[in-house]
Amino acid sequence: MEKMYGWQGKILRLDMTSGQHEETGMQDYYEDFIGGRLLASRLYWDEVSPETGALDPGNVIMIMAGPLAGTPAIACSRWVISAKSPHSYPDQYGFGNGGGFFGAAIKHAGLDGIIITGRASSLSYVFIENGSVTIHDAGDLQGLATEETIAKLRQQHGAKAHVVCIGPAGENQVRFASAHTEQGGVFANGMGAVFGSKNIKAVVVAGSSKVPVARPDKLKEVNRMVRTLRQGQHASLYMTEPMIQGIEFVKATPCYGCPAACMRGTFKHTSGSTEVRKTCAAAFLYSNWDQRYHGEATEYPFVATSLCDQLGLCTAEVSNILYWLDACIKGGILTEEATGLPLSKLGSQEFFEAMISAIVNKQGFGEVLAQGVRRASLSQGVDAEKLALEHITPSGYVNDAYGARLFITNALFYATEPRNPIIQLHEFSFELLRWALWHTTSGAMSTLDTPALRKIAERVWGSEKAVDFSTYEGKAEAAFRIQNRQHAKESMVACDRHYPIHDTDQRDSRLGDPALVPDLFSAVTGTDLPEADYYRIGERSVNLQRAIMAREGRAGRGNDTIGEFNFTEPVETEEGMFGLFNPDLEMPGRGEEIISRKGAIIDRQAFEQMKDDYYRLRGWDVSSGLQKKETLEDLKLDFVCDELKNQGALK
Repeated sequence: MEKMYGWQGKILRLDMTSGQHEETGMQDYYEDFIGGRLLASRLYWDEVSPETGALDPGNVIMIMAGPLAGTPAIACSRWVISAKSPHSYPDQYGFGNGGGFFGAAIKHAGLDGIIITGRASSLSYVFIENGSVTIHDAGDLQGLATEETIAKLRQQHGAKAHVVCIGPAGENQVRFASAHTEQGGVFANGMGAVFGSKNIKAVVVAGSSKVPVARPDKLKEVNRMVRTLRQGQHASLYMTEPMIQGIEFVKATPCYGCPAACMRGTFKHTSGSTEVRKTCAAAFLYSNWDQRYHGEATEYPFVATSLCDQLGLCTAEVSNILYWLDACIKGGILTEEATGLPLSKLGSQEFFEAMISAIVNKQGFGEVLAQGVRRASLSQGVDAEKLALEHITPSGYVNDAYGARLFITNALFYATEPRNPIIQLHEFSFELLRWALWHTTSGAMSTLDTPALRKIAERVWGSEKAVDFSTYEGKAEAAFRIQNRQHAKESMVACDRHYPIHDTDQRDSRLGDPALVPDLFSAVTGTDLPEADYYRIGERSVNLQRAIMAREGRAGRGNDTIGEFNFTEPVETEEGMFGLFNPDLEMPGRGEEIISRKGAIIDRQAFEQMKDDYYRLRGWDVSSGLQKKETLEDLKLDFVCDELKNQGALK
């Protein structure tokens, strides 16, 4: 067999019911389906039927690294867990993307991924070391928090062993339970509940295999360029300052192969305890209610996030629950008597811990909340459902982060992705954040001025119109390009906080290089990957995901929707740094004009026209939004056509 570079050439298949395992050669898949998200989607199509429930033994866990994992390629050792999601409503295709060291460990164990089927008869953990696979009783790990589980298993199997595990929430199959790994890596979308449904407490991987690199000198050259372009103000935007009372930053805590250029770090609490935390939205999930209840900020939000992490709960969904409960309290829909929770103390430590305990143990009203907001709201009547849908999508995910009324392009991501499209939202919104920091601080905090932003838009989003917020023109093409690029990136699997590098203050032009990930791929694998072919990989991923969604009942234009509030309720504020530094929500307009999106809504007719433009770019039928056979065949996805045709989901 011809020597492979980057890939190890094998996927481990493990049946928890029988305990049997085998290594399968996957070389035929790699050229077209690469790794990570795309390879997981390809296997999902083959392995998971539309009728399978997310918590059924027939659901399949796919743990996939990418061809760059375990190599020196900077910040490219992330990995994906995919399965049918119990968080989604109804159960449908899902995935999580995380960091740490586990992705590299899979490759060092001589594998490119792991497929897990069946259900163990009792709580177990899997240990994989090079070619050896063993299943162990996990009775002594039952009920342990995630951090304690990881520490205990690494103590038992050595420092080279790396772990993905669940907490008590996953064991009890709370629908939004998360899976956790080292360095604060978290996999949401209910992946922890799927592990729990299979009686898997943890998967431990260790290995000593090296990942062969085809062009090591070229890899060093590209890595050097990555480091250069990320110097200066570009890197400083990813600050690690916690901005929470009583919490201090101790040190950067990067994932495998990363020079520590994001918000992940080790933090110290006033109690003296330390932990790895990423200061993104998860760190502030309880901040609004804490400050409202106490009249000032306290250190408890840090503890609240820690509690969720240790028990294995998705912080984003816990935040959704808090918004819904708050609205239901104000609307007189839920009471303390009916729920058994101290609702009048929302914002206090007492309330949060009572709620989380009830959810994790599925006690009282906690059993309702353990289903997630979407399902919980359906059980409480029409008014409760309406309040939930003010904050979440019909599928059950937050509906207004980097919202469409402000960042128009993002409407298409919300409309077409099965879950919160956070990585796609980031690409567009992070560039606008850097522009806003230039605009509102007269260049003190950023050098990304309007002319540079327009050059970037023309280079990576199709035209300058992508950043003219007085019009809907150019937004569909920007969405098309961003979606392709981000799907391709998640197939490699490269870090969202590192790539793409569209801007830099290390060049007079301010233009970065959006093609660094395909350059890294070419260096590692020895297979040249032009930028256009890289985006073609992403286009294949988008279309395969679309086919999976159609097979599971979400097909066509009628399902490509955004929340009604986008059309009826003017935007007044934006959370996070963008709103903090730019409270007037100012954006570039035509030419040198600056406009304000404050008070803006999405025009319904313009949104439908954006969908028309987007469908044309995708090669889908414009009137129905259904995929066309010739488009799928051109993308080497002909294997989905017969099934889609039988369901009436193909043009």
